[in-house]
Amino acid sequence: MKVEINESREWRENGNAASQILIGIVVIQGTLTFLISYFFQTSIGDGIRYSGIIIGYPFFCWFLISWIRSLRNRGSTLLDCGRSRVEPAGILLAILLLPAAVMSFFTMFENGQGVLMGGLLLFTPVVILICSLSGLQIVENGIWHHATLLRWEEITGYRWTGEANSHLILQSEKIFFKGALPPLPVPPEQKAAVNELLQKYLPAGS
Repeated sequence: MKVEINESREWRENGNAASQILIGIVVIQGTLTFLISYFFQTSIGDGIRYSGIIIGYPFFCWFLISWIRSLRNRGSTLLDCGRSRVEPAGILLAILLLPAAVMSFFTMFENGQGVLMGGLLLFTPVVILICSLSGLQIVENGIWHHATLLRWEEITGYRWTGEANSHLILQSEKIFFKGALPPLPVPPEQKAAVNELLQKYLPAGS
C-alpha cells in the first residue's frame, strides 16, 4: 500500500538537505584553502588545488566503494525500465571529456601535484559514465538508479506524477536522500508492472 506524500513539504526537505551538503563542501574547501595557504605559504590558487585533491580523492573512493557494494547487494533484475533522455547525454559528455582528461593527466606529469590533479580530472568522466550507464531498474533488493541502490526498507512512500502520470517520486529516509527524490521517468507501458512490484516489495505501511 502506498503512502501519500506531502509534495511541497517533502520537496522542501530534500532541497534543504542538498543545499546543506553543497554549502558544507564549499565551507570545508574554503577552510582547507585558507589553512593550506597560511601554513604552507602558498598562493590561493595552489591552496584551492590542494584542497580539491584532499576532498576529491576521498569522495571518489567513497563513490567507488558505494557503487561496488550496491552492485553486490542489488540482487537480480526484476524489471528494466531503460534510460531517460538525460542519461545518453551524460554518456556523450563523459566520452567527450575522457580524451581531454587523459591528455591533462599526461601534461601534468611534470610534478607530483600535476599527477594528483590529472588523476582528479580523470575521475570526473569516469563518475559521469558510471552514473549515466545505470538506468532505472527494479531489482530484488530495491530500486537501482544512477549507480545507487535504494533498498526497499529505505523507501517510506511513493506517488505518480508528470506526463501521462508516469513519473515515479519516491520518499526515503536514507541519508543524503531524505525526503522526496527527483521524479524517475517510467515508460507508460511499464507503469502497471512497476506499481505491482512496488506494492509487493515495499514494507507494510509504505
